Amino acid sequence: MPVQDFIGTYSSEMGIAFAGMIAESQTVKDVASKVVETAAVAFGLAVGAGTADGSVKLGGTGYIGIAVADKSRTADSYAIGEVAGVIRKGTVWVTASTNVVPSDPVTFTAATGVIGAGLVTTITGAKFETTATAGNLVRVYLG
Repeated sequence: MPVQDFIGTYSSEMGIAFAGMIAESQTVKDVASKVVETAAVAFGLAVGAGTADGSVKLGGTGYIGIAVADKSRTADSYAIGEVAGVIRKGTVWVTASTNVVPSDPVTFTAATGVIGAGLVTTITGAKFETTATAGNLVRVYLG
């Protein structure tokens, strides 16, 4: 049953996760701080290398990692010029852009950063840990 107050109506149950959320309670294995170039990067999207040292962007060169959520921010993304947390090894929740099952290779589209199965670029050493339909959360292990 939803809870209602003078601000609005809220679910009485907390969701299992959100895009960009670290999925393990143990110490994170590898998160780097990178400056965002050229366009905002939403939590849970794959990023590549930017043109400046230590920067990342959507549509960047190769694959660097996945943008980690920072719930101290008012937006669910990092703006241009901000420092983003980028997980390179560990487990993170993302929004699947396609239907996925654990046997599918983890892939992404560089221009948009969306993650799913059967997309353009494979993330080496990554695997889906859960099953999801397009638009729903899925747990991804980055090895």
